[in-house]
Amino acid sequence: MPTIPATVSTKGAWDPGASTPHHVLDAAHLPVMTLRDSALVNNTAVMQAYVERHGLLFAPHMKTHMSPDLAVRQIDAGAWGVTVASVQQAMVAWEHGIHHVLVANEVLDPAGLAWLASRRSADPASDVLCYVDSAAGVAAAAAATAAVDGQLHVLVEVGFPGGRTGVRDAANASDIAQRAVDAGLTLRGVSGYEGGLPGVDEARAYVDGVLAIAASVRPLVTGDRALLSMGGSAWFDAVTDAVAARPDDLDVLLRSGAYLTHDDGFYEARTPFHRHPAEGSLRAAIEVWGRVTSCPEPGLALVAVGKRDISFDEGLPVVRQIRIGGSARDAQRVPAPGAVTVTRLDDQHCYLALATGVALTPGDVVVFGISHPCTVFDKWRQVHVVDDDDTVLETIATWF
Repeated sequence: MPTIPATVSTKGAWDPGASTPHHVLDAAHLPVMTLRDSALVNNTAVMQAYVERHGLLFAPHMKTHMSPDLAVRQIDAGAWGVTVASVQQAMVAWEHGIHHVLVANEVLDPAGLAWLASRRSADPASDVLCYVDSAAGVAAAAAATAAVDGQLHVLVEVGFPGGRTGVRDAANASDIAQRAVDAGLTLRGVSGYEGGLPGVDEARAYVDGVLAIAASVRPLVTGDRALLSMGGSAWFDAVTDAVAARPDDLDVLLRSGAYLTHDDGFYEARTPFHRHPAEGSLRAAIEVWGRVTSCPEPGLALVAVGKRDISFDEGLPVVRQIRIGGSARDAQRVPAPGAVTVTRLDDQHCYLALATGVALTPGDVVVFGISHPCTVFDKWRQVHVVDDDDTVLETIATWF
């Protein structure tokens, strides 16, 4: 297999002469992305405690951050392994020593299937799975497996009308399950994704149906235990409710991804912990720091942060704090609601609307919170982990 190259990037870096630990604004090349360590610690513990309390297995979705350093944190806390979205992402996990991997997609690429099917030969203790949801997928998986004389473990993916991938009903699920077994694949169970549904009630009803399908194909699953995997970022309480009465020999594997860093928008509005506050709470860990470069007219300021630096697909960033003066020695100020608002992003410019009486000066630093963590990590190859006093504790790499 190809060697994964070392990550090389100067974006978000600081003067190499600066020592660690140091304040994030000391010798920084803004913009930078940071992760608040205390939030990572909190979120990791809260979610791991949740799945253990409800008797679930956990495979956090590594595609969110694609950082082996963060994945190791999650596994060290008790996760079974990781979920990924592609064979390429699975290869990154594998090369960093993570050998329990669920590829949450049907794989059709022969080279990718061959690599997956060869993993147990490379490490007999590994557990690598992917999905099937079509006769074509089963045939491709069987051909690649035979070509390398390997083993491929699969889950039948079950979708819903109007949703994305997955068979749409129990009859098709049973057909694909039987085809997989007949083709020599190792059937482990079923999988689904409830995140695209509009609410918790719809998600619960859908998971009920997936659970019923898991029971119907159970006779085709060899071994003592079968597996049911579900998503788990917006509606994981619906999953927990629906599988509470599951058979004793069925393991439920949750694939939550966004929980680790949380956000200030999309998932903050949807987290199940708002519906069940006694179960815990998550804290936003991600911040992007940028410097004001222009204040061309009253009520308008431009910051050198744009679409190439920060996520915007599920809502614009929000202003979390401002440092008037822009240095490590300047105190942070939290603007009043509506005082400083992001109205637009260009490739590398952020437009701030300033309320009457609010003024910024070129050189000031603005710290943004984001909505939807999956599409901010992929813009960075180096991310700084900071303490609550903004001291850089370490710098982690991402592998997109």
